[in-house]
Amino acid sequence: MKTIAFVGSNSSKSINKQLTLALLKNHPEVDFIDIQNWNIPLYSEDIQNNEGFPDLINSLAEKITQANKVIITVNEHNSNVSAFMKNILDWLSRHSKKIFSEKEILVLSTSNGQRGGLSANEFTVSFCSRNGSEDVQGFTFPAFSENFDVTSQQITNSERKDEFESLISNFIKK
Repeated sequence: MKTIAFVGSNSSKSINKQLTLALLKNHPEVDFIDIQNWNIPLYSEDIQNNEGFPDLINSLAEKITQANKVIITVNEHNSNVSAFMKNILDWLSRHSKKIFSEKEILVLSTSNGQRGGLSANEFTVSFCSRNGSEDVQGFTFPAFSENFDVTSQQITNSERKDEFESLISNFIKK
């Protein structure tokens, strides 16, 4: 079983990336794909028809195709998925209409609010389902700054730490 993970944020201080890397620390078998600095043009049929797919999108689509399981951590801007992530998802869905077919998907999100990026999480869960995944789960990590120490890069709330570490381990190993 091959598992990949990526974070849909282009922020250099992404709390979603920090959370994901902390959760994957004990899982070197997961292939983390760092898309943070990708400079992908906004999706356009004209670009697709005239220039084809960006090489980085082709690479990510190939890695998704080869994986059995995908962990996607999504950030939220103004109660929606970020423009960066939406663009990645737009390109992927045009690359293959059922890009997540036969994939188990785990969608994670966090924010400093009590909803933990719930709106973006729900959007991404729905997107993955519409694009082929029949097994997609979404989980949020609320109040990031209250439950995570950025210096040590660790979850400080022991209940949340146990819950999320168990979630990741069970997802990877099932």
